[in-house]
Amino acid sequence: MKMLKSFSYIMIFFIASALVSCSDAGSEREKISFEVILDGTYSAISEKRELKIDNDADYQKLMADVYKNLDQMPRIPEVDFKKHNLIAVFIGTRNSGGFLVNIDSITESAKGLNVEVNETKPGKNCMTVDMLTAPFTIVKIPKSEKKPVFKYRETVKDCN
Repeated sequence: MKMLKSFSYIMIFFIASALVSCSDAGSEREKISFEVILDGTYSAISEKRELKIDNDADYQKLMADVYKNLDQMPRIPEVDFKKHNLIAVFIGTRNSGGFLVNIDSITESAKGLNVEVNETKPGKNCMTVDMLTAPFTIVKIPKSEKKPVFKYRETVKDCN
């Protein structure tokens, strides 16, 4: 009887393990290629923003926001929105230089676009410019109807 009880516990463990491993079935992620079309440490967007842009009107409005503190808007890259979308990340105003943001990878799953964002911060030994910055990056991806989910990681750049 004791052996039967142990056997039952072992079977329950294996069934539970199989169910957990099957819960990820169908969630395979396909890596999406992307191209950085614009990035920098200075923009007029002072708050954190994460965007997927799928039309020229929204793109033009975003660029007007990015460069609203300039007298003249520079030439911006052209995008064919029949073939592409844009993913944009703005991390908001920072009190010094040394901050960067970039997109490490974009994968597509059944649930959406998974955007892996890396925010780099200066370490305490780094000498930085003493001025406000507002880092951002904008990348071009193949057209997708899926919504992005942004996941952040933070890297501290140590300056010795």
